[in-house]
Amino acid sequence: MALCVLCGLLVFASCEKKHLPQVVLYTSVDEPIARPIIREFEKRTGIRVTLVTDSEASKTVGLAERVRAERANPQADVYWGNEPFHTIALAEEGLLEPHEGPGWSGIPDRYKDPQKRWAGTALRARVLAVHGDERLGSISDLARAEFKGRVAMARPTAGTTGGHVAALYVLWGEAKWEAYFRSLRANELKLLGGNAVVAEMVGQGRMIAGITDNDDCAATLREGGSLNVVLPDQGSVGTLMIPTTVGLVGSDPKHLRAAGELIDYLLSPEVERKLIEVKFAGWSVRGTSDVKAMDVDYREVARVMPQAVRRATAILEGRDE
Repeated sequence: MALCVLCGLLVFASCEKKHLPQVVLYTSVDEPIARPIIREFEKRTGIRVTLVTDSEASKTVGLAERVRAERANPQADVYWGNEPFHTIALAEEGLLEPHEGPGWSGIPDRYKDPQKRWAGTALRARVLAVHGDERLGSISDLARAEFKGRVAMARPTAGTTGGHVAALYVLWGEAKWEAYFRSLRANELKLLGGNAVVAEMVGQGRMIAGITDNDDCAATLREGGSLNVVLPDQGSVGTLMIPTTVGLVGSDPKHLRAAGELIDYLLSPEVERKLIEVKFAGWSVRGTSDVKAMDVDYREVARVMPQAVRRATAILEGRDE
């Protein structure tokens, strides 16, 4: 009898778990950052979340390509990007669905899609990681002759670097943009496998400086690296600020309610605060900031990004001379 009762309980528990609301989340937010946030959501709501991530070097691009590849049979319900540009591209390709819930409250229009297919929160910044006492205040300083062969950035095909390359194209125009990347090539800038690697190399003193993200600098400092974080070009064009972005893929109608709840949670002020507290993000989209942000249209940046990335990569690799 005890065995039967136990079996019955096991069957009941299994069936109960099977019928819990569930949602599939694709995210390029670092897994150690994302997972505790998702666990808290599951605890509060009873909704089970399948978390799908990718590698450091390809996670943003890789997950966006996965959504594209699954167009005919979508597997994701929600897309949580660590930047806006690939999210915007997915929306423009018809791969994200409109959703507007309580999570949108207080988010400025600059960080929301007019067609309600995505919204942004928790700003990161493209920063200069600087080793030692060197004085750098602009991304243009990476082309200074005294730093030849000792500066770095991630490949434009990796992470947020592609968006930065495209933002500079939009900001400067083709002629100035091309001259800048040719100056980096002439100064023997090193192309590395990801933003985290750039921060690590600077933190170890193997590079004098590099362009990376604020969270990668914070991780390097936690691990004992030595570097200074500089918000570049505060006296001129400003620093590129990058929100995380959330959109509804909407693959399974049975998951729509749960997906909507997850989106609203990820866009909430509470989650934004958590991302800032763990030093993934540095600034809120809500309210004011003393950081001078680069004034570019994220949609225009997303539009030019594919060709800007291809061209910049070719220049920096010496294939376009």
